[in-house]
Amino acid sequence: MKFQEIYSIVGSVPFITKKNGRFLYDLILREKITNIIELGFAHGTATCYMAAALHELGEGSITSVDLIEARDSFRPSAEEQLEKTGLSKFVDLVRTQTGYTWFLHDDIVRNTKNHICNEVYDLCIIDGPKNWTIDGAAFFLIDKLLKKNSWIIFDDYDWTYTSADKLRNSTDGITHRSLSKDEQEIPHIREIFELLVKQHPHYGEFLLFPVDNWAIAQKTVSGDKTYIIDYRDTTKDLIVKIFYRVYRMLKGR
Repeated sequence: MKFQEIYSIVGSVPFITKKNGRFLYDLILREKITNIIELGFAHGTATCYMAAALHELGEGSITSVDLIEARDSFRPSAEEQLEKTGLSKFVDLVRTQTGYTWFLHDDIVRNTKNHICNEVYDLCIIDGPKNWTIDGAAFFLIDKLLKKNSWIIFDDYDWTYTSADKLRNSTDGITHRSLSKDEQEIPHIREIFELLVKQHPHYGEFLLFPVDNWAIAQKTVSGDKTYIIDYRDTTKDLIVKIFYRVYRMLKGR
């Protein structure tokens, strides 16, 4: 399915902008990515963009993981959007009781033989609690399952509990007031990307979209490091991003 066609169906649904959706779609086609894991999917809009790219390739699958309790929090749901687009066959939606770190535990168990974990995924998107402990652990767990030359994308690079605190008292089960001042004010995903991902010996290509709030890394298994920061944007892009950020805050994402 062409990008403009999938955009015409799901483009008005949060939480991914057209620019990020296009980047994701093009990345899958360019790199011929066929085995994807998505940790946190909300409405499933990004899921639909990825499924459309797999449809265009003619093969591939997405494992998308989110909480059972989140099913009724987002309308349209991921199930409804995939049904509407006719792309359900490319996606396995997994709703868990406690979150995706234990799903990754089970995935590592499934893929381990003779004490070695088989690397199975070409792309991972992490878009969940935005928490140092949870998503930091998720990074080290998913690294065991990512192939060489695979990609990992983090959303909410500069999100903070302080910004969310204006609209609610907790996020994904974490009570804001239980956190230290630093934990509330410092962006957790930024710290994970800068302190864990960039320093990890398996990763060597880094791309940051500050305005789009995305941080991307490639598992090169190389000592060479390349870091690119992309600030390009249009006024329309900025207006859309402001809308999405307000919407995410209201929905607790």
